[in-house]
Amino acid sequence: MNKIQRNISEKTQKIEKFIVYFTFFYVAIFSVNALVRGNVEFIYYTAMMILSISIILVVHRRFHFYPVVLMSLSLLGLAHLLGGNIEIFDVRLYDYYFTWFFKYDNLVHMFGSGIMIMLAYAMLHPVLADDFEGKEFYFGLLLVLLGLGLGSINELVEFVAVLVFDVGEQVGGYTNTLLDLVFNTIGSVIMAVILVKTDIPLVEIERREKV
Repeated sequence: MNKIQRNISEKTQKIEKFIVYFTFFYVAIFSVNALVRGNVEFIYYTAMMILSISIILVVHRRFHFYPVVLMSLSLLGLAHLLGGNIEIFDVRLYDYYFTWFFKYDNLVHMFGSGIMIMLAYAMLHPVLADDFEGKEFYFGLLLVLLGLGLGSINELVEFVAVLVFDVGEQVGGYTNTLLDLVFNTIGSVIMAVILVKTDIPLVEIERREKV
């Protein structure tokens, strides 16, 4: 590794540390807020988020994602916690409508599914790029299907919250679940098209190959 590469690597690692500290900082704040308010539902969601963060950090040690991937994941977590804890005109942010048909919850699902596609792409592209050369449509389809699968896991997490904490009114009914899947699909397709068309690398190949 030459001097320029070493400097870039050092700066990247500093950015990664900032993202980790930033993430645990806002998770700690919202965790205390949930405990003080006795919001058992969001204590559960926060615990699931901490588990997800831990898994991502373990995976990152193997793949070395670019900071844009880690920061996007961190912002997704922040968007989720804001949605459940902030109110606008006495309306929970998750239930706040920007227009008559599009609300904050829909936006988070689009953004979240897009970030999941980014994560899947970062892990698969270095391995499968050559196999899918000239077959971008099929690679994009694979990414979308993975995004929909990960989105379904999120719905399962919400379903457990409904069963255990009786929060069906906050989570929403069948229509809400289907709308979540619709906006998951939209976000997945948009991000898959962007990544496949631009062929952007999202992992540090140099560091990854040394693992």
